[in-house]
Amino acid sequence: MESIQREDRAKEANPQGTRIGSFLTLLAKCGTLRELERVLAPMIVIGLLKDRPAIRKVVKFCASRYIENSQYASSLLRYLNDPHPFLWNTLIRSFEQTHKPRDAIKLYKEMLCSCVCPDKFTFPFVLKACASDWALKEGEQIHCRVAKSPLSMDLFVQGSSIFMYASCGRMGSAKAVFDAMLYRNLISWNMMIDGYVKNGNIGAALKVFDTMPKRDLFSWNLMIDGLSKDHQIEFARQLFDKMPERDVIAWNSMIDGYAKCGNMKVAKELFDQVPFKDEVTWGIMINGYANSNQIGLAHCWFEKMPNKNLITWNCLLGGYAKCGDVRAAHQLFNSMPFRNLTSWNTMLDAYAKHGKMELAFQLFNLMPLKDVVSWNILIDGHNKIGNVQLAQELFDIMPYRDVVSWNLMLSGYKENGLLKKAVDLFFHMHLLGEKPDCFTLAIVLSAIADLGLIVQGRWVHAYAERSKFSLDGNIGVSLIDMYSKCGYVDLALNIFDNIQLRNIDHWNAMISGLAIHGYGHNAVSLFEGMKKSTVKPDDITFIGVLSACSHAGLVYEGYQYFKLMSMKYGIIPKIQHYGCMVDLLGRAGFLEAAVAIVNSMPMAPNDVVWRALLGASRSHGNLEIAEQAARRLINMVPHDSSSFVLLSNIYVYKGQFKSARDVWKIMKENGVLKNPGLSYIELNGFLHEFSAGDTSHPQTMEIYLILKCMIPALMLAGHVPGVKQTLFDAAE
Repeated sequence: MESIQREDRAKEANPQGTRIGSFLTLLAKCGTLRELERVLAPMIVIGLLKDRPAIRKVVKFCASRYIENSQYASSLLRYLNDPHPFLWNTLIRSFEQTHKPRDAIKLYKEMLCSCVCPDKFTFPFVLKACASDWALKEGEQIHCRVAKSPLSMDLFVQGSSIFMYASCGRMGSAKAVFDAMLYRNLISWNMMIDGYVKNGNIGAALKVFDTMPKRDLFSWNLMIDGLSKDHQIEFARQLFDKMPERDVIAWNSMIDGYAKCGNMKVAKELFDQVPFKDEVTWGIMINGYANSNQIGLAHCWFEKMPNKNLITWNCLLGGYAKCGDVRAAHQLFNSMPFRNLTSWNTMLDAYAKHGKMELAFQLFNLMPLKDVVSWNILIDGHNKIGNVQLAQELFDIMPYRDVVSWNLMLSGYKENGLLKKAVDLFFHMHLLGEKPDCFTLAIVLSAIADLGLIVQGRWVHAYAERSKFSLDGNIGVSLIDMYSKCGYVDLALNIFDNIQLRNIDHWNAMISGLAIHGYGHNAVSLFEGMKKSTVKPDDITFIGVLSACSHAGLVYEGYQYFKLMSMKYGIIPKIQHYGCMVDLLGRAGFLEAAVAIVNSMPMAPNDVVWRALLGASRSHGNLEIAEQAARRLINMVPHDSSSFVLLSNIYVYKGQFKSARDVWKIMKENGVLKNPGLSYIELNGFLHEFSAGDTSHPQTMEIYLILKCMIPALMLAGHVPGVKQTLFDAAE
């Protein structure tokens, strides 16, 4: 009775607090933003939101559950007109934690526009959002503001700046912040190690680790995990043995390192020594055996496990999927006592990767919950089997897209020959404000290269530079390839020369680019420079070098490089290398030697090899070898018209018109259609396509008029057409 009376007296003393409590109770029952607005409206009308403690309670509550976009959040905060940054910080942090980093950054900008001064909590929240969204430009702007403020020496703000730069791949800037710190705690040292490890610079991570005045378990674990993932497993083991104390994370990192190197024997030895095993330890062993194609052993370990949970169930399910045993994966999936989203996505991925798209679609429709990964798996699966239309429909209706979704759709268009659609989609992505990653730019540059769109290629190059993408990776390779294929070899060389850390792909792209444009001597010279560097050539390098020798007529050099690849570098020649040698000898007129290479190959020649021999025979008028190569080609690819056309042209060249007609007759009987010759030209950013006999171009009349004027001018200049190479038309 007394407690009730005390409660009544409290309500009378603080009626405002009582009403706020009742409204908070109503807020707890809200399920949508619309319902939230209905509760907030009367609170505004009766003036409850003028009470600062009440405001803080409402905003904090809303931030944790219902605020869905930055516009609504900023409008609410503008109404409250609170100069203190607490409420803004609460919402910025909420957006960052709910995986809406862009909204967090927008809200930060609104905060500045509302003349609210950021504090030491604002900057870490918004810098973390920049890191999540790879928003380097915005992150740099925020860091500039920090540098001009009294918070520039705040330990947590400096740590957040290091984290942002490391997450965006700018370790140089992260190091500059680190070096400027007057006092460095363990967190800042560990952030630098983590940043270098995640950006693949293990050497720099080791230097930081070695210079640390003090280390904790996290420092050791970061370094051991980084070395293991970099396949420096023995070095990782040395550090592991030196650790003053070990936790389960350290043991798991070492076991995982050996498992990923395929050394399951040592992994098992370490597993037996672990004093405390968790589900992850068991999962690593199961995964290790599955990845080593020992799925039976993986299943045995699963059965031995004392306490099975979702992690280990999913590990075994993923193991069956990786081994290609979709049926066993399906049976295991059905026998699982409980499933999470990872389980559903693993099974969905197993169906999609093995082309079972009907089953994948059925499973997708049964899923109780779908995330962006689920949609991406389905889109990728349809692209892989050539069903780009359905992949596009799924892409259009998916509720949320990440950068992987865009990359999969771009890659789908490119891999299925829809190059212009890939380029158009990229620019549509840009107009929508979506941020590409390095893989996005590499895909679109590859499509642009195949189309020869130099204007668009230069735009993408400029965008990459503005966005500060590093050219040390696949973007640099794609730019070299794009400029080379578009005929701008000088620009490709300029990019190559300006790349500081060249990998094997940069060298290969440049050597191939020089080779295809006939700069054989330059390509060979570049290869000689590569031999003096620390980069070791691979099989693709020698394809480029042999192709360069072929285009430049360097027969002796080509022979020497063909021997060098196996004798010095231990590279076993593949069919592509033999194809290059056949082309090299054939172009130089050594047809008998080319035939000898074909006959001595350790593998059966493919259509590319026979086509190279046929082309060389045509060039040098050797009918006997041409007929032999053409017969082989027709048997291999009976519906490819190119071999028929080449053989027919050789007969015409030799004056054997009846034999040429017979070839066309066989083509007609077999239903082989000659593919029309296509040519492309880019003018003012637009791609124009032409085919033989086509008059559909809107400027056809002007084109033929100019051509008509050019022919007499050519004749006056002394040009004599080579009638021996004139194509033969069977219909004439």
